[in-house]
Amino acid sequence: MKLRLGVFLTLIWHCFAYQTDENGIPIFTSKAEMIETMNEVTAEDANQMKTIIVLAYGNDKCEKHVESMGMRQVMFEMVTHSEEEFGVTGLAAAFLKDKDFGKSHSLKHCPHLILYRNGRPIVYDGDNLHLRFNREDIGHWISSNLKSHVEHLSDETFEHLTQASTGSTTGDWMIWLHKSTCSDLTAVWEALASRLKYSKVVGEVDITLNPKTAERFSLTECQSILLFRHGKRYTYTGDAFDVHALANFAEVSYKNFEYKIVKPPLSPFDEKVEQLTNWLKTSEYGLITLIAVSSLLFSGILFLVCQESQQMANTAEKKDK
Repeated sequence: MKLRLGVFLTLIWHCFAYQTDENGIPIFTSKAEMIETMNEVTAEDANQMKTIIVLAYGNDKCEKHVESMGMRQVMFEMVTHSEEEFGVTGLAAAFLKDKDFGKSHSLKHCPHLILYRNGRPIVYDGDNLHLRFNREDIGHWISSNLKSHVEHLSDETFEHLTQASTGSTTGDWMIWLHKSTCSDLTAVWEALASRLKYSKVVGEVDITLNPKTAERFSLTECQSILLFRHGKRYTYTGDAFDVHALANFAEVSYKNFEYKIVKPPLSPFDEKVEQLTNWLKTSEYGLITLIAVSSLLFSGILFLVCQESQQMANTAEKKDK
């Protein structure tokens, strides 16, 4: 046992050249430092799932609570036995002291337990983490969330996968549409996808990279949360962005929100027509162009009418002769 523990601590030391606590577990002083080290760990072997579990807290009061609950020791033991007890290999543990971490990830309670899988975080949303830090519960949570449950959508795949306008076969979709510069809801969104994986499909669209989807639903905010159900679109307008509030919206409270019927996406021809219409409305040359085109069309129609009248007159003359 001592030999195994020594090997583990040596591995941790080589992976993390940072300050450690008395158990040899790294303590990071900034999110950037944690991310940098996390990338070093997960990039070591592309064929092996590498994960890092982070216990984040932002003030002295929360840190004292972490110590009083023995959370460090629980995490140390959990990581040491992760393979034999939970079937998780390559797991590392770390602690992060950052007062802005919770706010930047839309997290409320302290401390925050975050699992990073190849750089993508998911927050632990089990009950009363600050009261009950259970090794078995957390181990099961880790083994159940080694892979993301979020579907990433694009302009090309959105309608095909969601069938939002028909509400046909793929079920209800809860989708977070956001710009790259918005506040980070990733950890919460991943936890939501894990919680709803048997009842909803949880998706994500970066509308910075997929502007057509944003245009289709007239999205102007930095981020929007939409529920697509039976050909209807419900927009979340609540103030809370924790897992419980979002799950409640997806399963129950959406009924209290107004909805819109989802229209089918525009065909390529309709897109061109809409682009031309918008250009005519907004361009300083739009009115001039519209008048010029209308004049040409009127002149063409007038020419055809005159030509047809002339042909009819000529035909009548021939008949009279």
